[in-house]
Amino acid sequence: MRVRAALPAALLAGLVTAASGGCTSGPLPLPEEGPIVLATGSDLSSSGVRQDLIHAWEQRTGRTVRIVKLPDTADGQRSQLLAAGQSGNSGYDVLNIDVAWTAEFAAAGVIRPWDASLDGDFLPSVVKTTRYDGKIWAVPFNTDAGLLYYRKDILHDYGYDQPPSNWGELKNIAVQVADAYNRKAKAAGAAAGGGTKAPAAPTLYGLVAQLRPYEGLTVNTLESAWANGGDPEAASFAKGEQVGSLQLGVTALKDQLDSIMPHEATAMDETESRRWFADGRALFMRNWPVEYASVAEKLRPGVQFDVAELPGRPTDGRRISVLGGQNLAVSADSTRPAGARSLIEALTDPKSERCLLERGFAATRASAYRTGATTPRCPLPPGDAQRGEHGATGRPPVPPGQEPPYTRTLYAALRAAEPRPRSAHYQTFSKVVQIRVSEYLNSTGGTAIADELAREADEALSGRTG
Repeated sequence: MRVRAALPAALLAGLVTAASGGCTSGPLPLPEEGPIVLATGSDLSSSGVRQDLIHAWEQRTGRTVRIVKLPDTADGQRSQLLAAGQSGNSGYDVLNIDVAWTAEFAAAGVIRPWDASLDGDFLPSVVKTTRYDGKIWAVPFNTDAGLLYYRKDILHDYGYDQPPSNWGELKNIAVQVADAYNRKAKAAGAAAGGGTKAPAAPTLYGLVAQLRPYEGLTVNTLESAWANGGDPEAASFAKGEQVGSLQLGVTALKDQLDSIMPHEATAMDETESRRWFADGRALFMRNWPVEYASVAEKLRPGVQFDVAELPGRPTDGRRISVLGGQNLAVSADSTRPAGARSLIEALTDPKSERCLLERGFAATRASAYRTGATTPRCPLPPGDAQRGEHGATGRPPVPPGQEPPYTRTLYAALRAAEPRPRSAHYQTFSKVVQIRVSEYLNSTGGTAIADELAREADEALSGRTG
């Protein structure tokens, strides 16, 4: 619906304000013409909960949203958004960006300040990803936290009914259980003798994770450093205890690789490590909730496998995951900023966030995780949950209107999670970590790399390297 320019400014402001609420009925016109162009790395033009939320906004406002699908790879998405934004003529209104890009995009002038505070319902850990240089630049859309997957059935068979509380305990359990399991499997195979028999059970390793030189390796390195005393809020890796924690963290990854992981882990991403776990080749797995439903297709959730928060520090028990997810920001060169803000506010309001949680994404608001009468009610028809788009669980594992089975665990992990370093040069930092840590993990010597890695990491974060 078009609003003529002759309408009084006060009336136009009132229309914009009214349009920024939750999912309500009745069209509300906005003062700008043309579709809102949303650039995103995931295909929101297909059916699914996020597309349904966009349709609800379109029906309510009379506006339309045009989706621009970016390249499949994260590097391709980031490069295209930066190049288009810095040209000053991107044609985009809303950018759906990785939480690790917010600082870089703000410093590059690709997104504009949000110019408003975020209400206290947003999880504090998630709000950190929107801040840079003392300003808010985006609104949290969906979030994520790493979890520990574990073979509940195998652990139970060997006397363990709880997941490990820290990484040292995990290693000890993994060594003991995997060794006993493999000896038993080998003995069973030998007892079967010749002739026709079932295929031999695969060798069980203690742990799989994402150690291929890409962003997953950076995430695992940070989590390992934090688990060994590192401070997620520290601005430098080369000062005081940070060097020691980085040394211990990288050494711990190398030790795990040499003792309880298959060496193939150095080529694993999220999908490949999930395959190993679901195929019965790993006792534990560090991964995101997005892999839960795929694992559940082969293993029975809550019976054969379950998830927990990542193991804690041995000193204070603190469990820290790297925070994942996406933020929504207004493009700096948007010609429809009011409409862009209205769309972002609608997609991130309490009811929409509850819809995201019920349909498999990790919501960014605390209210979405409430139980009882105060829980926001998702206004979308229940049938929409069964269509199309894959969220943090791959597909809805429970009936519409209910939460995924691991929701309480995820909520605890999200509250304890921390963002990656909030620097305009984060991508350079991540590349340094990937190259240097990968070299170390694939080496046969025991040469420590902490001092050199810390120096190069600091240079990257400050922009002193290319």
